[in-house]
Amino acid sequence: MDDDIVLNIDLDSKSPLKKKPQKGGRWVDRLKVKRAVKRKAQTPTEVAEPTSQIHTRPTKRLRKTDPNVLESTEPSSAPAHSGPSRSTQFISSLFTSNPKIDVPKPEKSMHKPLSKPSNAPLDTSIFSGLGLNPLLVSHLTSKMNIIKPTAIQKSALPSLLPQSDDSEERDAFIQCQTGSGKTLAYLLPIIHDLLPLGSLSYIDRSIGTLAIIIAPTRELAKQISDVLESLLKLRLRAEDESADDPNTTNRLTRWLVSGLLIGGENRTHEKARLRKGLPILVATPGRLLDHLQNTSSFNVGKCRWLVLDEADRLMELGFEETISDILKGLEGRRRLAKKAIEEGKSMEVGGWDWERRRRTVLCSATMRENVQKLAGTALIDPLFIKAVEIDEEQEPITSNPSTQPSERFTPPSQLTQKYVVAPLKLRLVTLVALLRSLVGQRHGQSTKIIVFFSSTDSVDFHWSLLAGASMNGGRMSADGDDTNDEDNAEHEGNQKSKLPRNQGKSEVNGVECPLLPGTSIYRLHGYLSTKARLSIVKNFAEAPTSPDVTATSSSILLCTSVASRGLDLPFVRAVVQYDLPTEGGVTEYVHRVGRTARAGKGGEAWSILAPSETLWAQWAQDKMEDGGKSGGNKGNVSLTPIGIDDVLRSGFGGKGQEYEDRATEVQLAFERWVLCEKENSEIARKAYLSHMRAYATHPSSEKHIFHIRHLHLGHLAKAFALREAPKSITGVATVGRKTQQKKDVHSSGTRSATNKKPVKVHQHPRVEKAVDSSRNAEKRMQDIVRAQGRLNKKGGIMMRSGVSEFQIAGRDVLEKLVHDS
Repeated sequence: MDDDIVLNIDLDSKSPLKKKPQKGGRWVDRLKVKRAVKRKAQTPTEVAEPTSQIHTRPTKRLRKTDPNVLESTEPSSAPAHSGPSRSTQFISSLFTSNPKIDVPKPEKSMHKPLSKPSNAPLDTSIFSGLGLNPLLVSHLTSKMNIIKPTAIQKSALPSLLPQSDDSEERDAFIQCQTGSGKTLAYLLPIIHDLLPLGSLSYIDRSIGTLAIIIAPTRELAKQISDVLESLLKLRLRAEDESADDPNTTNRLTRWLVSGLLIGGENRTHEKARLRKGLPILVATPGRLLDHLQNTSSFNVGKCRWLVLDEADRLMELGFEETISDILKGLEGRRRLAKKAIEEGKSMEVGGWDWERRRRTVLCSATMRENVQKLAGTALIDPLFIKAVEIDEEQEPITSNPSTQPSERFTPPSQLTQKYVVAPLKLRLVTLVALLRSLVGQRHGQSTKIIVFFSSTDSVDFHWSLLAGASMNGGRMSADGDDTNDEDNAEHEGNQKSKLPRNQGKSEVNGVECPLLPGTSIYRLHGYLSTKARLSIVKNFAEAPTSPDVTATSSSILLCTSVASRGLDLPFVRAVVQYDLPTEGGVTEYVHRVGRTARAGKGGEAWSILAPSETLWAQWAQDKMEDGGKSGGNKGNVSLTPIGIDDVLRSGFGGKGQEYEDRATEVQLAFERWVLCEKENSEIARKAYLSHMRAYATHPSSEKHIFHIRHLHLGHLAKAFALREAPKSITGVATVGRKTQQKKDVHSSGTRSATNKKPVKVHQHPRVEKAVDSSRNAEKRMQDIVRAQGRLNKKGGIMMRSGVSEFQIAGRDVLEKLVHDS
């Protein structure tokens, strides 16, 4: 007999059992349960009304997905894989959740009339009328195609050329706009002064260095050296003068030789050239001081000219002490050489004018406090030379800074300045669209564009991204895994062949990008070798052989601020500031845009701003106009806003909103390139972090515009082709020692309980180094205190006692104390 009892109880489905409220436990858990029950009891309309009143968020549009690019979001009827499920990765859209941007419409008054270029050659005079040597005038007009002087050349040459009378030659301070021909303004007087010495019988290159030109960067020094070499190729006699004419007098010899001393070159080769003699020398400060201190054959006792070019940049780079040591070294060498002549210990031929002192010329675009300090140290009773349209007497610089001319550093008047406000998500595709638009507007003609970034890692990332990304390569799925193993293997092979580490020759010759056909892309920053930097500048600057060349006729240079000063790069049509300068403010901005619109030619300057940086345009315009204090600049400087839709439509084309789909395809291609290899992801993360560090270095006077709290880190990661921000920025903050100790204790307890490794806290290397240093210092202090605890002062001398480090006396010591008492 079966004794089992089966109970079949039917519960009413319409009346479910109510969950009893939780009793006991923590009050936080009970509060959470209570709130959850309250939310479930509310109707959907009751929840929606207050939410809509608090915050209205734009609804997302349905995105047209490409089945070959992204996985479908609809439920699939295909059987599931037997293996473990792959975690899908969310890809945010470019054109949703962006802040609303109100771009001011350009008014009619914002379009300034075409004005005369402020740095163009003047029509009022020629070089021969300024008293320049006829041989130099003939060489400028026939070989270098320079017929008329610029405004600064017209002002500087009469003051710097040696006077026929016995008037004293004074030092000079030259202030002028960028791209106005400042290099020739001091090179021509130097050659004009030294050229007649070639008629003397005892003059040759072994006489030593007579002129020194100091430049802040290697690229600028190399450029000045190239201009100097082209000037020294001049004919030493007139065209109608025969070399066999016996009546020829004052025949010149070719003894003027130029030299270049820059860091990164072979010092032994430089010493050999200095031993032979270099009458005109171009150098960077560090290498020049090195040879002054360590090269005994460096003959600079007869130096007659010293030029400090880009003095404001020299001060910014911290060369103030180096310049002071160079001035002392030159004076010391001169005194030693003069003393040797007086004592008859010198082997040189007599006849040199030792009474003539050295002339110093200081060139700077601004009159900052540090530049005025350098002028007070290096210059003696100087003349202030500035570009003027009419002849007027130059006034000397006084020692009182309050009486100095007001600083008014503005870009050339013929330069067109524009800016576009782009959401952080769209920065990368906006840059590509802008470059495509600038290159395509020339219709096959040669175009040169310079793009400025804030860090070296950002330059390397964008250069590698444009060189390696492909629009028709192996496609990646939404979660970053390969959609086709065979296609992906072939795609990875194509990508590896384009990576920078396998492009030793392309680093100098430039790389090509599928999105910018017929364009070579170069990169330039301070961490490249000297040879590579000079070759890149040369390849980028050289003009095409013929105007009909269309293959790779355009060039784009991705660089840092190392290319913002002094470089004369011809045929530069536009300058794009992808990252605004973090140091120097508006002055550095003007230096950057000064790479175009040079010597009276036209040019464009573009700036890409974030929505939180829209105040920068008016702020920079007011700074360049000097707040109307100067009077003449008010209204002459204007930055024109351009809508981002116009830039994207011009760059990607298409009808209606089709440019959005094309921009999305470009962004996805960049993201696939980042995901295809670990090295690419590491380059992108490094660029992201470097950009954040550089952004945080804006001075306090600009924090109301550039503050890291204003940035959406997730949207900014999209600008570096990352689908999420690196965890080292968003997930981990800098912690103090107490917090770190708590985490260590918690992690040790967790490890003992669960036998798992603790999570490593990633910190900045400087933070880790500081924490380690503090721990080591604490340990050393404890050891010292313990050691001193074992000592006792007897007779004024610290001697070791018999007690322990904790000052606990033993039994024998206590008995001794009792007996003594």
